[in-house]
Amino acid sequence: MSVRTEQAIKIAPKSIRRSWLLGGLVFIWVALAQILQGKATLELAVPENSKFTAWAGEVADSIRDNRTDGFAFKYFFNPIREFVDGFVTIIREIIAIPNGNSSIPVLGWLGVIAVIGFVVFAVSNIRMAFAAIVLTFACGALGLWTESMDTLAMTFAAVILSLAIGIPVGIWAGLSDRVLKAVTPILDLAQILPTLVYLAPLALFFLIGPASATIATMVYSIPIAVRLTAFGIRGVPTSPVEAGTSMGTTKRQLLQKIQLPMSSRTIIMGVNQTVMAALSFVVIAALIGAPGLGKPVIDALIIRNVGEGFVAGIAVVLIAIMLDRSTSAAISKKDSFVPPSEADRKRRKIALLVAGIVSIVGIVLSRQMAWAAFFPKEIDISKQVADASDAAVTWVTENMELLTAGLSKAVTVGVLNPLESVLANSPWYLTIAMITLISLILGGLRSAIVTAVLLVAVVATGLWYDTMITFTQTIVATLLTMIVGVILGVWIGRSARAEKALRPILDAGQTLPAFVYLIPMLGFFGPSRFTAIATGIVYSIPIVVKIVGQGIREVPVNMVEAATSTGSTKWQLITKVQLPAAKKSLLLATNQGLIFVLAVVVIGGFVGAGGLGYLVLLGASKPELQGKGLVAGFCILLLGVMIDRIAQYMVARNSAPKH
Repeated sequence: MSVRTEQAIKIAPKSIRRSWLLGGLVFIWVALAQILQGKATLELAVPENSKFTAWAGEVADSIRDNRTDGFAFKYFFNPIREFVDGFVTIIREIIAIPNGNSSIPVLGWLGVIAVIGFVVFAVSNIRMAFAAIVLTFACGALGLWTESMDTLAMTFAAVILSLAIGIPVGIWAGLSDRVLKAVTPILDLAQILPTLVYLAPLALFFLIGPASATIATMVYSIPIAVRLTAFGIRGVPTSPVEAGTSMGTTKRQLLQKIQLPMSSRTIIMGVNQTVMAALSFVVIAALIGAPGLGKPVIDALIIRNVGEGFVAGIAVVLIAIMLDRSTSAAISKKDSFVPPSEADRKRRKIALLVAGIVSIVGIVLSRQMAWAAFFPKEIDISKQVADASDAAVTWVTENMELLTAGLSKAVTVGVLNPLESVLANSPWYLTIAMITLISLILGGLRSAIVTAVLLVAVVATGLWYDTMITFTQTIVATLLTMIVGVILGVWIGRSARAEKALRPILDAGQTLPAFVYLIPMLGFFGPSRFTAIATGIVYSIPIVVKIVGQGIREVPVNMVEAATSTGSTKWQLITKVQLPAAKKSLLLATNQGLIFVLAVVVIGGFVGAGGLGYLVLLGASKPELQGKGLVAGFCILLLGVMIDRIAQYMVARNSAPKH
């Protein structure tokens, strides 16, 4: 008998005992929840404030009253807001809004397209430049040229400022263990926080408008730039660094000549991810005054106009694809190890010269000719697209009622309502005790302590019931995400053909902002809790599938071959060998799935999901409930940290060597 088999036999009873403990605990919980149903639920009516939310509202009023004379505002917050607002205005005046006394921006539509084409060609290739031009033109054809340019301007402003801070900090963290250790908790927290949580506090300090929206986007985007830059610097092989050091190279020269060039691919990838994060946030930042495509998306969600929302959503998708493909092409170009020949370099210089001349011509025409300055009104397919999307949604809901209404009812009645009755409609002390015990079994004592403290903090805020509503939806969406994600992940992990077929879909799924998914889901399922759950599933599946697929591919070949040689069927190979061996990847996928799902479920307040997300949105629109909205955001933070810590401790416990 092999050592690996002996270890598996020793470990198996522990896993079985843990499963029995969990099963018994859940059974006891359900039984007690039925007996104590409706008692001590701490449900708070929407118009009412708890003591904590009322206090938060008073603090918010105090902050608002001190915006002019307060020391912190006069010398810190207001100067930052004015600088960012001025910077954003400059970029918007270049491509989106009239400049000074002029009736057009610095660049008319033809000039913008010419510049985009030239820049993309300079960093990638002619095919990508042509694609970028077509995608940008299509935004105008949807009747949303100004809104699209506003979104681009806000994204560019946020990315430039984010990279100006993120790359230097990332380099510092890459070179210093102490700095990396200091910033890691901040980076982890930024990943956990759903986008909706940033908005209200930042609007409180920086006012509603483009400046606060840009700052909120930066807070969301900077950690990505820091993390990937630090990862790139630390990923440089030690031998070139040691060789440079032995030759007397200074730290600055070492960084400029060796570490930065060798980590440039990862840093460019960081730029790509920062751009996509900024675009994703700029759309939802319309809630605090960001101009651009976010406003028509939000307006469409509020009035349940799927057609108009779909048009704005397509424009967001086009911009997302254009930005993602352009920066990804720059990464691919960087991957080439074959140096260009002298003839190739000459042809490239000539091509760049020609492209530059064409770009200048486009800019001049856009400044001199009305047809090149204002996007032609004759080219507008927005009504046709809106009508087609409305017709498609109507056809699906009428002819596939079993799939839409049936699926919604099955999940709501069969899973969501029973789980909600256990989590939200049973006594708060019972729920805290049971979740803490589950955390203890899964992640150990530290996990249980953290869980108990965070849950007690939620009770103290007075928003326990709404937090449990959101938690219920998160669990259901994650459960369904994992079922679909594991099936598809195993498929692409075992089949190169499946991986090749699904890769573009998965990449596109990760590219799109979460907000955009709400529009079709609203059309298919109507305003309901299930709509938020379905949106969370669709948004989260790509990351889960990729992680699970990677885990399956990394299972040692000798394990698979040994199982195959003993006559194992495909099902046995998957369930007995590959999935157990990929346990760490499965746990990581669960962690990421939970975080991604939570980020979307909380914006389900737009589509009737209720819970904390609805309170955040309500607090933004009703001054008397602003405190409640701020505290709801704080509860989302507590919930996200609890979910992440349980998952992290569970991964650490299962990754620890067994003796």
